[in-house]
Amino acid sequence: MIKYLLPLLAALFVMPAAAQKNKGKGILPRDSITDKFCYTDVGANANADKAALQEKLEKWIKQNYNTDEEHTTVAQDGDTWTIHDREALPQRARKFVAYDLTVDLKDGRYRYKLTNLMYTATGTYPLEDKMATDKKSDLREIDEILERVLGSLNAALQSEW
Repeated sequence: MIKYLLPLLAALFVMPAAAQKNKGKGILPRDSITDKFCYTDVGANANADKAALQEKLEKWIKQNYNTDEEHTTVAQDGDTWTIHDREALPQRARKFVAYDLTVDLKDGRYRYKLTNLMYTATGTYPLEDKMATDKKSDLREIDEILERVLGSLNAALQSEW
């Protein structure tokens, strides 16, 4: 009896840890080193030098972010821009996802990294934290919101206008 009970108890303690580690698996991308949720990519616009890309990025920021709001900040350090903002989950009362979007510019290329995802509902927690949501519907909506932000960024920086 004890030889059957021991593996059962071990499984009970291991399963919650494995479930937490796989939270969001298949919905949100993770950084392979830190295992945190992270969207990253490199884009190209061969017809634009660094100054043209910076102009397009500044225009995109003005169109999409209101820096007068307390939760939105935009900072520039050389050729690197960092935007901190939050987005509301649709049809969810007082649920938000906050993020940091970093964009690096070079001649004809740019790189973005969207990290530090924070989930706000009754409190604010890193999205990887066990206190944040584990509802697949919330995670899908968060993914849709962030993909929409990044799609808009890519369209702006790759446009020929």
